[in-house]
Amino acid sequence: MSNRKSKINIVPECLLRPTREGSLGFFEGEKAWQAEWWGMPEFTVQDTSPGYRITINFMTLEDIRRFAKVTGIPLTAKSDSAWYPPQTPLNGSWEYDGPKTDSTYPVCIPSKGRWSNQKTGKALDRLGVSYRFFVEETEGEKYIEVLGTDKVVVMPFHDLGKGSTPARNFIWDWAKANGYKRHWVVDDNIVSFARCNANRRLCVRGGGFFRAMEEFVDRYENIAIAGPQHTGFVPDRSKNLVPFLLNSRIYSCILLDTSLPYRWRGRYNEDTDLSLRVLKAGYCTLLFRALLMDKTGIALGSGDGLGTQGKAMPGGNTDNVYNSKDYRYNFAKSLKKQHPDCVTIVWRYGRWHHQVDYSRFVGNKLRLKPGIIPSACNNEYSMQLIEVKRKRKVCSI
Repeated sequence: MSNRKSKINIVPECLLRPTREGSLGFFEGEKAWQAEWWGMPEFTVQDTSPGYRITINFMTLEDIRRFAKVTGIPLTAKSDSAWYPPQTPLNGSWEYDGPKTDSTYPVCIPSKGRWSNQKTGKALDRLGVSYRFFVEETEGEKYIEVLGTDKVVVMPFHDLGKGSTPARNFIWDWAKANGYKRHWVVDDNIVSFARCNANRRLCVRGGGFFRAMEEFVDRYENIAIAGPQHTGFVPDRSKNLVPFLLNSRIYSCILLDTSLPYRWRGRYNEDTDLSLRVLKAGYCTLLFRALLMDKTGIALGSGDGLGTQGKAMPGGNTDNVYNSKDYRYNFAKSLKKQHPDCVTIVWRYGRWHHQVDYSRFVGNKLRLKPGIIPSACNNEYSMQLIEVKRKRKVCSI
């Protein structure tokens, strides 16, 4: 607690970026999402896109350095854009914090080969969220030695060559047998959680981050799958930010309805496949964009197994699933085979991708449970903005 300076109950002025003079926020005319985002953490959005753009060319590196010195704009040889005046970076000096708050539903982490490098457990510890690692029988002792018996569930199989699907199905059956209405299935390479508000993405170190998502989902009778979006897909300067997206793929940090008549299947794309199956059955999926996750060792377009930190994380499915040496063609082809009616295969960023048409599910609408009464107030779930004395970067945003 020594690094914490002051607690602030409202968005401080430094978090509000300047907007173009005379411009209106994207949702000033019609804030459709507000009909659902009641009783949730504050979410504001402004048009912070630039009003003017000028391209300036330089002949030499020395020209860049002289220009940077004269203007005060921090430019390097790798810079491709900049702001004038420079915008103050807030990540590391401001964050959301609050009392440690556990989740309502169990957080289950399938893991393989990462007993000494488990990112997600450390991220959850900062929030006060309890969890269990589900590991193969040959690695049980190693995980227990690091984490303790209360945080490890040993599964009765190993090296099935089917990626995380057997572990996810074991977790699903475990949750059902223990009477849990919903359960979380969370990848083991999540490094932090964040919140987006006022066009700023800041780390969350405490408060009811998971509780906010759980209680939102529990209002409705037809949300089958939900979870936070990755920070890399929520640009903080966009005027088109919304707190959630309906009827898309949910992945990596998944709140799943245990009663669904499905199970995980296939070796690849199991997240997308399950999302499509429940959408075709008329359910809704919900991807939170006001509440975010950040992870390493995932593919964001730069190659197999690459993530926000630029290199693959050892263990997991890096070797036996993602390193296919075919530019992920079979990866994309498998989903096309499962869902030929809405999936195409495209070449982007130096490898093959599946492209899903989610527009056909626009008719899947949220349905409130009987007796649920909307509230006009925000609920911050004990997440308060904290200014910290010493800069630190946990979220790679």
